[in-house]
Amino acid sequence: MLNLDTFLKGEVNGSDFFEENYFTHGMLTLVDRAFRHLGGSGAGSSVFLLSQAMGGGKTHSMIALGLLARDPALRNKVLTGDQNPAPTLGPCRVVGFNGRSTDAAGGIWGSIAEQLGKADQFARYVSPLLSAPGPEAWKQLLGGEPLVLFLDELPPYLEYAVAVPVGNADLGVVTTAALANLFVAVADMPNVCLVLSDLAGSNFSVGQSRLEDAFNRAVQGITSESRRIAVPITPVNPNGDELYHILRKRLFAQVAPEPEVKKVAEAYREALREAVQMGLTTTSPETLFTRVLDAYPFHPDLRELVGKFKENEGFQQTRGVIRLMQMVVSNLWNSGKAATIDLIHPYDLDLNLDEIASEVRTINPSLSEAIAHDIAHTGDAEVEQIDLANGNSDASDAARLILVASLSTTPGAIHGLREYQLVDCLQRPGRDLSTFKANVLDKLATRAWYLHNSADGRLYFKNQQNLAAKLRSMALSLHTETVDRMLREHLEAYFAPSLRDCYQVIKVLPPPDEVQIELEKTTLVIVRPGGQANQLPISADWQAWWAQQQYKNRVLFLTGSRDTFQKVLDSARQTRALQSIEDELRSENTPSDDPQWRALDSLRDRVGLQFTAALKEAFDQIVYPSINSALRATGTDLAFAGNQSGEATLRHTLEGAQKFTTKIDDDSFRTRAEARLFGSAETKVVLWSDFKRAAAVNTNWPLHKLSALDDLKAACLLRGHWREEGNHVRRGPFPPPVPEVSVRELSVQEESPGYTYLKIEPLHAPAVVFETGDAEPTAASSPVPTPTRFEATALRYRFLAHDPADLARTSPVKDWTAKLRLKYQLHNRGDHFEVELLALPKANSISIRYTTDGSSPTSVGIATYDGPFRVPANCRVVCAMATASEYGLSSETIRITIPQQGGVERPSIDLTAPARWTQQTKLDDAAAVWDTIGRLEKAGSVMAHDISLTAESADGQQNVEYSGALEGGYDASAVKAIAQKLQDIVSEGSLRMAIGSLAFPSGQALLDWLKATNQAFNAAKVRQ
Repeated sequence: MLNLDTFLKGEVNGSDFFEENYFTHGMLTLVDRAFRHLGGSGAGSSVFLLSQAMGGGKTHSMIALGLLARDPALRNKVLTGDQNPAPTLGPCRVVGFNGRSTDAAGGIWGSIAEQLGKADQFARYVSPLLSAPGPEAWKQLLGGEPLVLFLDELPPYLEYAVAVPVGNADLGVVTTAALANLFVAVADMPNVCLVLSDLAGSNFSVGQSRLEDAFNRAVQGITSESRRIAVPITPVNPNGDELYHILRKRLFAQVAPEPEVKKVAEAYREALREAVQMGLTTTSPETLFTRVLDAYPFHPDLRELVGKFKENEGFQQTRGVIRLMQMVVSNLWNSGKAATIDLIHPYDLDLNLDEIASEVRTINPSLSEAIAHDIAHTGDAEVEQIDLANGNSDASDAARLILVASLSTTPGAIHGLREYQLVDCLQRPGRDLSTFKANVLDKLATRAWYLHNSADGRLYFKNQQNLAAKLRSMALSLHTETVDRMLREHLEAYFAPSLRDCYQVIKVLPPPDEVQIELEKTTLVIVRPGGQANQLPISADWQAWWAQQQYKNRVLFLTGSRDTFQKVLDSARQTRALQSIEDELRSENTPSDDPQWRALDSLRDRVGLQFTAALKEAFDQIVYPSINSALRATGTDLAFAGNQSGEATLRHTLEGAQKFTTKIDDDSFRTRAEARLFGSAETKVVLWSDFKRAAAVNTNWPLHKLSALDDLKAACLLRGHWREEGNHVRRGPFPPPVPEVSVRELSVQEESPGYTYLKIEPLHAPAVVFETGDAEPTAASSPVPTPTRFEATALRYRFLAHDPADLARTSPVKDWTAKLRLKYQLHNRGDHFEVELLALPKANSISIRYTTDGSSPTSVGIATYDGPFRVPANCRVVCAMATASEYGLSSETIRITIPQQGGVERPSIDLTAPARWTQQTKLDDAAAVWDTIGRLEKAGSVMAHDISLTAESADGQQNVEYSGALEGGYDASAVKAIAQKLQDIVSEGSLRMAIGSLAFPSGQALLDWLKATNQAFNAAKVRQ
């Protein structure tokens, strides 16, 4: 290694030196201004301060200037043309002092005087070293021919000097004064150039500190004085491309020609453009192109990464980088790797090579554990294991980049790299970083023990274990049962059936003997993956278990064909361990702003992604029953993220495989059910339980919601496709239906003539005819004139539906007979009562018989009514009944209570017996209708009979009617529901209602109703 003493002894060959070393801009500035000063042009400088850390090129700059100063011929050869500012300058004297010469008997000035051959002139300042030479003494010593004076690496000497007592002070104080006087003297001398190297970066911190204290006390101390009169020069520009020029000069005899370099730059530009398109970085590809041209054969990020640790104490900035890169280049060449790469990258540090690893550890010894555990340990380090699994070197390259960016030991230094910076450094032609985050960064975050993440997103290594190390340790300590339980709970939650149409029961990783299959429920069995290729991915045990099941179509298997279940278990361990770490932090009341929480969140995200990726990779096959009572497997792509549930994914997969269907409302579903579940094509009748059992047994039948078959049955019965016969179902086609007649009573006139209005409808035939009495109707009988409102004036009608186009299609005769009703009026004639009777409907064949002694009017010899009659004085009750013997009809017997003469006339009603009010109630507006409905609700048990409701739109274009004559009548809730439904259909318009009669639970309830509705009591309108 070159030093100033080697040069001063004449042991440096000038031609060889300039052949091996690159002329930096700092060197050129030093040479130019020094020779301008020595050549007398007046444009130079006399004092130069070389400012750079150790190994930064200061000594090389001095040697370069000294060689050119001594030898004019070499100077003219090296400095050609305008580069030589003093072409006529002859040889110069060159002297200097190396600060490592702590044993120099005459100190700095004694050594300089001796080199100049003037030791006697400075004898009084040397023996002893009690006084410092002043400016004039220095001028006399240095005068004469042009002179270049070097003061290099002073810190070792100065640290020694402050420890040597001199009189009442120390040698450091004397040296400080001597050097300050030297600067003052040289500043006024045209024939002398002084080159001093700065103290920054010295390993001799004690001496430097004490010397700086002494300089601060001096009026003209070395630091302040030198900076006032000296020209500061940085030998190597740390921010420019000179480092690359130096490395090329020192390490390579020659590099590729410019066209080849341009091709390499273009390839890297295109590779980076791919990364930009993938959204991995935003760095300009064109900028990279230019930087590669400047830095070749090195990657352009080398300078920035090296710059992060160049200020480390004791690190030789330029010399150290040269030494490190010399090792890297040598390894690349000897290993043959150089033939496979286009550039030398910052990550090309083979840390498994002792020489390189030792050099890196020297830069920052505190990261030795990080290197050994995380980065490089003959294949056992974490990133090496990640690379082994990934089949590339991405993790190792990324980790080495992060390491280089973490080597700084300077206080306040920014450590590490952001994700996009890693991409910029890693991307090269042929490298695919599309999965870099998932396959490298996420795995590094959970496996590297010494990798940390700064608040601004930089990854860096530190000599402190991170949360991932704790995670790993805790995960390994978990009991297997704990991990299994956590995994089962996770899978049960993810695949829990919510729609419950594809499957209804879930069993996670069970043994076969714990699974029981039900007739009407499908069970999803999650089986441990690991089947063989080109075979069913479930084990032979499960296949044998399925073969023994009765309901083979009621089971699904979720599994995988690849043996990746260990990844699932490892991820499950880490997931469970994260929960334990979180519980621990909470129990310790860890502050919310503690970095551990941020690290925990980051780990939770990454572990979560790894867990879901492992599950997705492991469970990628759904095995289901298929045709010919066989199992079939199909791939499924589980999401394990967001709102997508496992149930939804399996439904989608099975629907694509036509094993699950939601289309249960169309005719094709019915057709398939009839073909596959009735037993055979010829089978028309099936026991319904056997039909449903076939769906559980027939593996060719698709899965569907639980109620699908019952819904199908209801729909088919409703549409006439099937018919229910007890517990059996018969499927069509069926013979044409037999015509029939529908007769419905619409309303009954309560007053004379008391006719009934009917609605006559022919069913399954276009026409209907009728006869009255006992006559047999035929196709030639009278047609029903108004089928929708037929006025029945006769006591008996016989209807027949028929098809004029097919005379053979006729219905059975439908008989309708009128209901006889008997009404009365009791007249008070003063001295007697008179009874008037009326039979409805009016017909000549009706007779009325009555008694006045309370006996039944059915007895023989009873009086026949032929007009109003006088009630005998002793009569207490009149009984009467109407009959039409021709048709065997009779009305109900009515009992008319006769009031006693002279007594108070009271309503002739039994207050405790049920009563029917036969007065028709007619309501012609919505308010009256809803008021009556409200009264019915309040009254309770009142039933309305023979009701009709009509809703009509305001424009008259919609008219919806309802009429009903239920035998038991309608309660308030039924009437209300009908009215509300009609108004819903006709949203705006009128609502009308008619009630034929009201049935009350007691006579008193009837009287209360009449009082509330302001109606007069009329005994003739009451039936009890």
